[in-house]
Amino acid sequence: MARYWGFWTRGKLDLLRRYLDAFTTACKSQDEIIYLDLFGGQPENRDRLTDDNLDGSARIALATEAPLFTRLRFFEIEPYASRLRAALEADNPGRDFAVVAGDCNQTIAGVLKELAPYNWAPTFAFVDPNGPDVHWSSLRALARFKGGHLTKPELWMLLAAGMFIRNLPVSGQVSPQDARKLTQMYGTAQWEAIYQARVDGTLRPADAREEYVNLMRWRLEHVFEYRWTHPLEIFNERGHSIYHMIFATDHDAGNRIMTNLYNTAANEFPGMRADARRRRQRLAESEAGIQTLFDDAAGSPPVGQRERLYEHAAAWTPFGTAEAP
Repeated sequence: MARYWGFWTRGKLDLLRRYLDAFTTACKSQDEIIYLDLFGGQPENRDRLTDDNLDGSARIALATEAPLFTRLRFFEIEPYASRLRAALEADNPGRDFAVVAGDCNQTIAGVLKELAPYNWAPTFAFVDPNGPDVHWSSLRALARFKGGHLTKPELWMLLAAGMFIRNLPVSGQVSPQDARKLTQMYGTAQWEAIYQARVDGTLRPADAREEYVNLMRWRLEHVFEYRWTHPLEIFNERGHSIYHMIFATDHDAGNRIMTNLYNTAANEFPGMRADARRRRQRLAESEAGIQTLFDDAAGSPPVGQRERLYEHAAAWTPFGTAEAP
């Protein structure tokens, strides 16, 4: 069964496709290029408004050419792992890839040990969970995969800070399970200072969201010593922030390429959002038996002021932190 996604997922996957094309092109002189996908997803995906097929991250990585990734590892839980493996094997005979079944936080160490003979190779890791499901220990294993004398693997990860704002109770009583997940993801309980400030009104929701994102960026920079981290905020068609994509790199080329791609995305995503709004409106009118004479893009609500050209800024000292990283 196919999984349905919003327009923002289509935009995110297109951005992934563009970056992987640039990444492998920049690495064309290398004999080995590694791709790691910690949440490989399902083989069948569709746009929820258009019903168009969407190639997921696994298919996009395998289709990247000039040159190809030489070794690809996709992580996924069952039963999705078996479905993904069957679909990819049928379409990609002879390629060096594997779908690793189970929780990526438990299996990542074994895969990186297997790939250790190639840890000199350029490596890109896509970390795209649905929530706070990746552990800091997994990010640490990725960051340290190549050793201190080599450029670290590039990370592109989803951080659902908007979900934290919507789902964490404002009563100040976070469930032990949710608190454990956030601490495992950040590798620290520093997120609690942001949460308490949100509860007592010191931070507005939008400001708390920015602090959650900044905390992750700051720790990637100061604990793992990535030279650059880039955040891109993703909105739904109603203008609500749903997540950020955080890119971390040590390489000048990666920094330059993703800066340009984020700038392009900051221009394109508002238009995509306006198109999704029009499609949703037409579907609602059709279901209600309403026929319109005009399809005028000018009638769409204006894009949000936050959706502007991307400008990189360094992470700042995390809110309320006094402890060492």
